[in-house]
Amino acid sequence: MPSPNRKKSRPKEDSQPQGPSPLRGWLPVRHASLPWAGWLAAGSAIAAVALLVNFQTLHFAFVSWDDSTYVTQNPWIRDWSWENLRHIFTKPYFVSYMPLQLVSYMLDHSLWGLKPFGYHLQQILLHALDSVLAFELVRRLLGRFWLAFIAALLFAVHPSHVESVAWISARKDVLSAAFLFPSVIFYLLARGDRSLRPGPYAASIVFFTLAVLSKVNVVVMPLFLLLVDWTTLRLPRSGPRWWIQVLGTKVPYGAIGLGVMVVNWIVEVKTNKEYAHDPLRYLVLKGHATWDYLGILAGVHRQSPIYDTPPTHLDPASAAVRLSGLLLLPALVWWGLRVRHRVLAFGAGWMLVMLLPAMFFPVPTYVADRYLYHASLGFCWLLAAAILGAGARIRPPKLRLAAAALLTAGVASFFAVRTVRYNRVWAGSESLWSYTIQASRDFRAFNNLARVRIEQNRWDDAERLFKLGARQVNVTSWEGLTVVYYKTGRYAEALQANDKSFALHAQRGKEDRGELAELYYKRGSVLLGLNRTGEAIQDFEKALQINPGHTEARKMMEAARSR
Repeated sequence: MPSPNRKKSRPKEDSQPQGPSPLRGWLPVRHASLPWAGWLAAGSAIAAVALLVNFQTLHFAFVSWDDSTYVTQNPWIRDWSWENLRHIFTKPYFVSYMPLQLVSYMLDHSLWGLKPFGYHLQQILLHALDSVLAFELVRRLLGRFWLAFIAALLFAVHPSHVESVAWISARKDVLSAAFLFPSVIFYLLARGDRSLRPGPYAASIVFFTLAVLSKVNVVVMPLFLLLVDWTTLRLPRSGPRWWIQVLGTKVPYGAIGLGVMVVNWIVEVKTNKEYAHDPLRYLVLKGHATWDYLGILAGVHRQSPIYDTPPTHLDPASAAVRLSGLLLLPALVWWGLRVRHRVLAFGAGWMLVMLLPAMFFPVPTYVADRYLYHASLGFCWLLAAAILGAGARIRPPKLRLAAAALLTAGVASFFAVRTVRYNRVWAGSESLWSYTIQASRDFRAFNNLARVRIEQNRWDDAERLFKLGARQVNVTSWEGLTVVYYKTGRYAEALQANDKSFALHAQRGKEDRGELAELYYKRGSVLLGLNRTGEAIQDFEKALQINPGHTEARKMMEAARSR
């Protein structure tokens, strides 16, 4: 019989805690294998929920926000020709290089033509797949079935994903996740205590390559793998082998990511706003954006397709509060490492890594829901851990499972209701832009709603909206006014608006040849309306010199010559 004064033996360092809480552990997870039937049941439930909350999007139309560029007017997705594939994989398209996104549209076009139903179908199927893969990723990373299940369930219904799922032009988010999540899963399968298994490691690199070719932002993922290795690799850190395992094994990811990233850096549009040239203002603004992202993830921030850039106040109190947003996630990672809390360190680390491109690349968009698609998984597993932790505090123990289930149902229902409601905003161009102008003063919202009014022949409304958009310096509003005035027979005003478009185009410094061809085409049309046929023909010829494929300019030039 053991002595009552004998000290209890301490658990080994790599042993996992028993019971539902605390959710700690540090060295490699020794998770129990999950029976195939159990995995299939969990995955089916997650996929079904993801499909259910987004089912209504199958009836949505294309919207007048990049869908025409990517799909309806994209000549490179019309058939599976060698010429089209070569062009897609060798040349950037629409100021970015994401060839697999275009290939996915090519698949849709081959099956559905230009029926939006098929494009939306692929979108929600990809999101359902991503949600199931999220379950497997978290389960393998943290070794907790219920934590992984709840996290994936919340990921499936999270309202921050509406833009990525309901907007066809945001295909890159759901597509890249379908490759990124397996890349991490295969890396976890490859990672041993002291070395990497070559088969799963090669598979991880292949899936990472596919993810980067779908969306360049995921190039940051190897930074998360560094965090995993830092906390799990059992090799003496004083020797070179440890550094080869941690850093050397990331070289293939870095080489692949760097090549795609350089191409996109060259061709992508960067913001030219004043704050981008002031490091302090830029950091203050990005700190503010971090708090906005956390509000969107928590479901308390009003969502919008376009978020207006807030003023960047540099008074000490305001700047300190905003800058603290940049420190929050790194602080949580540090604290998780300090207290050896796997869920906290990895959850905050995943969010931090996946938000890095949005925070430090000078994108023209201040905040966008689509930037949260990958990052939100870390938030979901932190929230799942909080739910399980709260349930574990319930007395008596028999009620703990019921309490955790009720909390999960409550949070998931809250997110699902917000998702279903916000999905309706994306049903078509009119609903999208009518909603957006209530939340944003951005000229793009006014211009896009004005285009809808043009299609409806509501010329007075279109003119009013273009004038509201013209309060911000941009070519598009004046180009739109040119169309309104031309269509209503006000040729002199149309010519003035067109001249203003040319002036703003020249002021911008960087020439947009497609836009320039369109301006010449519009001026030629106005001049033809004024019976200045010779001048009109010259402008049509200039439009065709810049863009030989401009069919409308060619038709108008032939009509002018036949007079």
